[in-house]
Amino acid sequence: MDDFEQKSTAFVDWLRSSAGATVSDKISLHDLRHRGAGRGVIAAQDIHEGEVLFSIPRKAVLSAANSALSSALPQVVDDVDPWQALILAMIYEYLRGSETPWKPYFDILPAHFDTLMFWSDQELSELQASAVTEKIGKDDANVTFRENLIPLIRRHAKVFFPSDNGTSVNDHELLELAHRMGSTIMAYAFDIEPESANKNVDEEGYASEDEDEALPKGMVPLADMLNADADRNNARLHHGPGALTMEAVSDIKAGDEIFNDYGALPRSDLLRRYGYVTPNYAQYDVVEVSTQLIAEIVQAEANLADEELQEKLDYLADQDLVESGYDITGIPSEEPESAFSPEMCLLLASLVLPNKDFQRMKSKGKLPKPDMTPQMARLLEQIIAKRAAEYPTSLEQDKTLAATDVSDIRKSMALAVRIGEKEILEQAHALLQSISQGSESAKRSAPGGDSGFQKKRKTA
Repeated sequence: MDDFEQKSTAFVDWLRSSAGATVSDKISLHDLRHRGAGRGVIAAQDIHEGEVLFSIPRKAVLSAANSALSSALPQVVDDVDPWQALILAMIYEYLRGSETPWKPYFDILPAHFDTLMFWSDQELSELQASAVTEKIGKDDANVTFRENLIPLIRRHAKVFFPSDNGTSVNDHELLELAHRMGSTIMAYAFDIEPESANKNVDEEGYASEDEDEALPKGMVPLADMLNADADRNNARLHHGPGALTMEAVSDIKAGDEIFNDYGALPRSDLLRRYGYVTPNYAQYDVVEVSTQLIAEIVQAEANLADEELQEKLDYLADQDLVESGYDITGIPSEEPESAFSPEMCLLLASLVLPNKDFQRMKSKGKLPKPDMTPQMARLLEQIIAKRAAEYPTSLEQDKTLAATDVSDIRKSMALAVRIGEKEILEQAHALLQSISQGSESAKRSAPGGDSGFQKKRKTA
């Protein structure tokens, strides 16, 4: 038995004996490194929908509240956000070495990541014009770690380093440790709902993003060993009063892998957060178009003065419609125009309104209809074309490259991301062409030759 298997066995033994977890004999932890998946959970026997696969006591969750740090420095833990609190708790427990009750758990957590936080500038350049490079947040994380967490750890060196007061660990090593723990949380942690749920949820049971962000973060042993799959998701974590339970949401055959699901994440975010890509998440790919690019195209096309453009953007911002960018999704077979968000269409429709019509609309506190008009389609064609031109290689070139042997795993993953984005842009351009060409044909054959956009705008 190699070191990898020994650590897996020790971890499962710890779960059952020390952590107080209940683990079904119908599942087992497997070495899936041969397919680049690290560890994974496999069904050892047939499993029926609704069966409990394992149950983890809340006290076994690695969280700020469960860490001894919350007793040693309660005010410090309370004064930082849930994300920083868990990073501090994990650093504290990790530095305790064999003294931490989570030692067998730390032993199976990764020390190295392929998430974008750890890519070099050269490797990131392979993502080309993907907007995901603006969302990595490494600079912000460095500021937080250097200006907040590391000084905090140094101020309480006797707590974090009881034996040597921190002299054996320099600030660079602490920074690397903070990044390691932050990336571990990004890839593995769960939002831990309270024992008695008190969140405001909508009709489908979802809480607002603000409420989810306020939830404490926690590392749930074994639950985070499940790999994720958008198509084969067959298990789900439930937050009970005394424990967190993983339950089968469908029948699972012996020998099949047990999968969790990350939700509708594009492959760019899958790579950013978890460090891998898979074709099963291609259905969620998006391309982000910046508001700046949209405004530049519309201003040139409609010959808008800077003052008029800014007034419109300010009004739309007051209506909570201005974002840094807008996602274009893959073209759905039903309602293909829904690939363009209503917010983006509202932005375009408002910017192209003649100033007199805009002033009348503004005085009434209203917004235009976000219909996909011929003018809208023509503007979006230009926007799509300029967005596609930001990528230095074409879709055809990338597909040719992907057909060859790309031995560099990070380059291969970047290639998959940018191919998915370029495919969306190509599909969007074809759809917009069909809309604008169809409307032009209708206009030429119609008496009077008036465009559909003009008629809609006059009667809006």
